[in-house]
Amino acid sequence: MTARRIPPADLAWTVLLTFVVLGPLLVGRGFWLFGDMVFVPEQPWKDTWLGLDGTLPRAVPMDAVVSVLTQVLPGEVVQRLLLVAAFVAGGLGAGRLVADHRVPARLAAISLMLWNPWVHERLLMGQWAILAGYLLLPWVAVAATRLRDDVRCGAPAAAVALVLSAVCSPSSGVMAAFVAVVLAARREVRQLAVLAGLVVAANLSWLVPSLLADARTDASREVFEAFAARGESGLGALPSLLSLGGTWKTSIVADERTYAVVVLLSCALTAVALLGLRGRADPRLAAVAAVSLLLAALPTLPGGVRLLAALGDAAPALAFLRDSHRFLAPAVLLLLPGIAGAVTGALDRVRPGREAMAAVAGLLVVAPVLLLPSLAWGELGGLERASYPGDWRDVADRIRGEDPARTVVLPWAGSYRGFDWNDDRAVLDPAPRFLPGEVLVDDRVVVEGTTIRAEDPVAEEVTGALTADDPAAALRGRGVRWVLVEKGMPSGPVPQGEVAVDGDEMTLVDLGAPDEPARRTAGDIRPLLVGIGHVVSAATLLAGLVLLRCPHRRGSVG
Repeated sequence: MTARRIPPADLAWTVLLTFVVLGPLLVGRGFWLFGDMVFVPEQPWKDTWLGLDGTLPRAVPMDAVVSVLTQVLPGEVVQRLLLVAAFVAGGLGAGRLVADHRVPARLAAISLMLWNPWVHERLLMGQWAILAGYLLLPWVAVAATRLRDDVRCGAPAAAVALVLSAVCSPSSGVMAAFVAVVLAARREVRQLAVLAGLVVAANLSWLVPSLLADARTDASREVFEAFAARGESGLGALPSLLSLGGTWKTSIVADERTYAVVVLLSCALTAVALLGLRGRADPRLAAVAAVSLLLAALPTLPGGVRLLAALGDAAPALAFLRDSHRFLAPAVLLLLPGIAGAVTGALDRVRPGREAMAAVAGLLVVAPVLLLPSLAWGELGGLERASYPGDWRDVADRIRGEDPARTVVLPWAGSYRGFDWNDDRAVLDPAPRFLPGEVLVDDRVVVEGTTIRAEDPVAEEVTGALTADDPAAALRGRGVRWVLVEKGMPSGPVPQGEVAVDGDEMTLVDLGAPDEPARRTAGDIRPLLVGIGHVVSAATLLAGLVLLRCPHRRGSVG
């Protein structure tokens, strides 16, 4: 099967499932705004999007991609295009991974890829970029297997898959790199050199800013406990993880997943997929799944949190693993050929007197949907679209018309908001993406009573300035000119200044020209090094796309 030929059945089933999940967003105007999913009508360009300012690059370079796209298309169109493209890529990738199976078997793999508790939980958390990285994993697996078989023909596809995964998010880049290394590595110096070069080059866009960031990370025991996987039902965490669930954020768990019988049936589906491998599982895929499961389960195991905290003390960067449940994602790569094999096995047994085996095959195709109906139609229609009130545009225009300087957003109590115009759903504050200039929010995170300290040292300075005897003067001394008060939430005392905008939803206060311009990167070579990293990653992607015409073998993994 070549890259130019997409099986019509695979495409049709993928598009249908995509529409059933995203339909409420696609049929009207406005944005989905919840959790970490923040899109704005037009995202202004900032150094932050490339990690040039020393902050922790959580969305580098995806925010740069979104910013460029919103200069050409409305933000609500960009949101739809990116989400649909991710789901379609995931479905077609799952079909490609099991390309040597019959149509019903491929459809079952597509269903499992697009419709499982991990997808539901990450979507409801608003982690759309991490979800997009997950949906690229089948393509990473296909490319890595091709690279293992033929370095010259496999390298271009691997380059494209690895760079696109790294663009989605740092954790997506790490997961893709892990999958590629396990599936592609072999004892040949040239092949290992190519693989290592591709993995490093693909991830330089976020890796270099991470190494040069001024931010501090929290890898304490309390952090790992707060983000540990949870049991969704009375069965505990392990059955949830075995069925691709078990997120730490219990508030977004689907109602049906709180019933032990549903989790047990989901575990049974996993067991069927494993049996469908018929003892011929690719040992490399099995290793990927085992490591992914172990990493996700580690904080729930005796001594697991203590081990992670000890490692975090030695290497604070391991705070990257605090939400270890997200790294369960690659485990699905073992289940896709398994469920396809189970469907194929059922179809092979269809004969006169055993027609029921066809129904078994059909049931396996739709089983993921039946076991998780909440994923349908935007949490069964509960995810309504929202539009930004006019005050947001007025504030942006006012700041853009002057020296942007720095803007501090109140209330200074965490970075998540509940706006009445957005049905009071918790959402990451849109101000840093909506407004021009550097916008500071309190980046402390509270998870079930545990407060994770601020990562940005400048935000920590603002915390002190707001409690000073003269907050306005203290803020001006740190390069702040504007204070934005988002109404409807207790903001606390507001520094004195001239009211520049006073609307129904927000008030903008002008503190006057700051004592000195705000700078984060002046006088160092950080922008040069970060820029080189982006150039190398972009060149890797471009070279991969140009060379992607190389013929390759038919086949699949598993």
